[in-house]
Amino acid sequence: MMYKKMLASVFLFGGIQSSFAAVDTTWCVYDPAGVQGDITRRLKDVALQAQRDQVNLQFKVYQREAESLAQFQQKKCSGLVATNFHTRSYNAFMGSTAGVGFISNNRTAQNFIQLLDQPALRQAMRQGEYEVAGFIPLGMAYMMLKTPTIYKVTDLKNKKIGVLSELAPQSALVRSVRAQPVALNLDTAIQSFKNNQVDILPIPIYGLLPYNLKKEFGESTRVINFPVVYAGLNIVIRSAEYPANFGTHLRQWFSEQAGVMIGQVIRWENRLPAYYWMDVSASERQAYDVVIARVRNQYSKNYFYDPRFVKLIKKLRCKDEPQYFECQTWS
Repeated sequence: MMYKKMLASVFLFGGIQSSFAAVDTTWCVYDPAGVQGDITRRLKDVALQAQRDQVNLQFKVYQREAESLAQFQQKKCSGLVATNFHTRSYNAFMGSTAGVGFISNNRTAQNFIQLLDQPALRQAMRQGEYEVAGFIPLGMAYMMLKTPTIYKVTDLKNKKIGVLSELAPQSALVRSVRAQPVALNLDTAIQSFKNNQVDILPIPIYGLLPYNLKKEFGESTRVINFPVVYAGLNIVIRSAEYPANFGTHLRQWFSEQAGVMIGQVIRWENRLPAYYWMDVSASERQAYDVVIARVRNQYSKNYFYDPRFVKLIKKLRCKDEPQYFECQTWS
């Protein structure tokens, strides 16, 4: 609970009842595993919590993220559940969770989620008509490759690495190691990897679970055990369509569930057999850290990442990982 002391006291809402009449509303949900996926199952628990504010949630589940985003943009839904990669325009603070090199392990992610209910962050959760009501972690994105040929950072030279074109830091990071960025979208990324359009695909383990790696990608497929970015789903709502404090109440529930959700992420990662993991030496890990830090700091200085997020996540990371080389210079 030491992380709670870094912000103002928690806002307690037990016993408060909304004066709104019951609200029936729909969320557009991206779940690559479909209606039977773990994300959709988690949202059923969210729906039970929403009923405390007399909000009845229905979910339209899409296996293509582009569809969920389009439906929300067309106001077919009052809520959106989509990746932190593609919700930055609705909330820059929570969109920054997808920044390169910020959240490097599940412990830091859990401590961050536990702070989402803090009064000091309420302003950061709102941007125009939109409000972030929760965050579902998917876990670190690791580099997947078809053959174990990457042993050093310098081995990345000339490799084709998948990136999201709308996130400039990803392309900058790839170019910084003299590799070639290849623009992909989440809906076709796996197919692009299978078709050899990219040599390396950064992906959270959750995205690999529906596949038989050996059968579909080849026996020599490997996953480099070094995280590049942290993947998660932001829950974005048009707050005017909900009872007062609905977002605040739901974020408190997410804060309380942080340990449970991170436990699920760890179980997903443990489902990938040890055979596929490719470890990185301590010296090469530091080399990766230096390269990533250079790009992250560049985009922090030009405000691509929300400065409030940058300040908070640095504090959290250094408490969890005091040996990280920048923790000696961060104030």
